[in-house]
Amino acid sequence: MPTRLSPAIKNYDWGDITALPDFTGQPRDAKPWAELWFGTHPDGQATVQTGNGIKELEEIVGELSFLVKLIAVAKPLSIQTHPTIAQASAGFARENNLGIDRAAFNRVYRDGNSKPELLCALSDFEMLCGFAPIEKSLALAEQNGWLELARRLKLTGLAKTVHWALEEKNHQTPANLPNYLRAVGELYADTGGVYVAMLMNHITLKSGEAMFLEPGNVHSYLSGLAVEVMSSSDNVMRAAFTTKHVDLQEFFATAVINSHLPTQVTQRKSSNNAVDYEIKNSPFSVQKIDVNSSVTIKADHEVELYLCVQGHSGALQQGQACILRQHEVLQLEKSSVVFRVWGT
Repeated sequence: MPTRLSPAIKNYDWGDITALPDFTGQPRDAKPWAELWFGTHPDGQATVQTGNGIKELEEIVGELSFLVKLIAVAKPLSIQTHPTIAQASAGFARENNLGIDRAAFNRVYRDGNSKPELLCALSDFEMLCGFAPIEKSLALAEQNGWLELARRLKLTGLAKTVHWALEEKNHQTPANLPNYLRAVGELYADTGGVYVAMLMNHITLKSGEAMFLEPGNVHSYLSGLAVEVMSSSDNVMRAAFTTKHVDLQEFFATAVINSHLPTQVTQRKSSNNAVDYEIKNSPFSVQKIDVNSSVTIKADHEVELYLCVQGHSGALQQGQACILRQHEVLQLEKSSVVFRVWGT
């Protein structure tokens, strides 16, 4: 029998008051619901209702190597990046040795894992992802009269311009910001993060489209509803657009600052009703199942997680998730869309 999960609810200031409660059919509570965590990370354990009461998921299936989230973005997230496994392991050990409590405000490494992420849009989803070609940024700066930004790009290049933007404190928000940056320009006026955002790729995903963010990728989400699948980690190096802890030293130590235009993840049809997201060298695998009639699925891996994101599929309805152990069977029914995730 599938094991139904209750997610950990994360109320962050960038979350949406209505989107996730409405999506999952739960009552609104006037709080910004930002993320629902379906996993075993110690910062947000999913729980299971058993005959002996409520238990944390780890007690049932052990520690999962992956974490699945539903996220709703109403305000811009921090400009951030995530470490490699080597950086995370070293950083986690270093902060432990310094005696920094794992829950402390200034803690950067909350575990020893890397945090590659697959983001699958459930609505139009706007994001900043990686840095645009310097020629494009320079032309945009000159066209809009962002003279200081243009001057620095010409004289010092991309990486040093990003350092200038984040390390210097006396900035003035430029005029003529594009529409997608109006919110950050208002919320974070006269901060260098606005200049960094001006140098990044602006991407809008349609529902069903996906991006894979490798360690070191600099990004910020602007708006929309999505599923995120990642390694079980909460290591975030923040640089701007946040009231949470900013550590520029660790951000620059882990960020990849070069011009790169990200490409969407290819979806390969693997059966009549399923597509696989093709991600190279990923510690997890993700499949999307479009259910038009009854489908029986047998778990092939030690633990698999199923998340319904559309419709009602018998054992699962929209916003619900369950766990299957190897050889267990799940019956999916009616018109629905279900994500299937397992560790590799």
